[in-house]
Amino acid sequence: MGNYGRKFTDLVSLIIKVEKEKSEADELLASIAAQDYKHLQIIIQYGATPFSVKEATGDYFLFLTADTLLKNGFIHSLIYRTKIFNLALLSVIPTQRNRGFLANCVYPLTDFVLLNLFPLRLVRLINHPVFATANESCLFFDASLYRRFKWDERVKRRASRAVEIVKMVKQEGLKADVLLGNRLIYFGARQLEPGSLAFSRGLMLNFSNNVLVAVFYLIFVIAGPIIMSIELEPAFLVLPFGLIFLSRVMTSFLSAQHPVPNILLHPLQMLALVWLLLSNIWNRLFSGLSDKK
Repeated sequence: MGNYGRKFTDLVSLIIKVEKEKSEADELLASIAAQDYKHLQIIIQYGATPFSVKEATGDYFLFLTADTLLKNGFIHSLIYRTKIFNLALLSVIPTQRNRGFLANCVYPLTDFVLLNLFPLRLVRLINHPVFATANESCLFFDASLYRRFKWDERVKRRASRAVEIVKMVKQEGLKADVLLGNRLIYFGARQLEPGSLAFSRGLMLNFSNNVLVAVFYLIFVIAGPIIMSIELEPAFLVLPFGLIFLSRVMTSFLSAQHPVPNILLHPLQMLALVWLLLSNIWNRLFSGLSDKK
């Protein structure tokens, strides 16, 4: 996401999702108050209440989760990007702020897995539903199109709501785009614990909730290098481990993270990835057996 420096006066309706209390969004509301964009309508949406945009009167709808923080220029840049590329939907992936050892071992996995699996540029360049991904923490809509098609009301699967909306946008022949936050939008105080079931569910969304795809990914990314380390001569390990090093550097810079911790903690992050994905798969299997009983 670039800070394009253009200025706009369109009314933007900010719909902020909180789980229980408005205080969950205090940091986000403070960052909004400090914005250089003042043409805003702020609506608090509680998780327990049915979704509605009846109160929203803006030219654009910006859906945010309560754990995000905005920087100056962000809303101007959203509008500019949407206008210049004639987008119906723009999703932005907030930059991670990893504080503490455990957070550094777990949170970078979300960007690492996504950027390794999916070239984000294809979302805009190829207008086919198969090339669809999004981040529910930040969704920016052209309000006139949103009111016309009512995408959120048509979503059936809650777990992958944002991705399903991108698919619907593409099915209507409209354009969608997904960008990295690039220091214009951050995750603040994370509401998800690194080892929580909700966090592992978020990782599984990168595999379209397909267990087989997740297992093959673990075999390729983790079991592959381990087998090569055992079977190959040390001289032949330069290429695979060099590729791992370069991929960590590339994904770290793209996601505005420091590459050194990600490189040093790569083995621990891969162990965390195995544990999170396998625990999610196990919970699915266990819950499936319980349902049958």
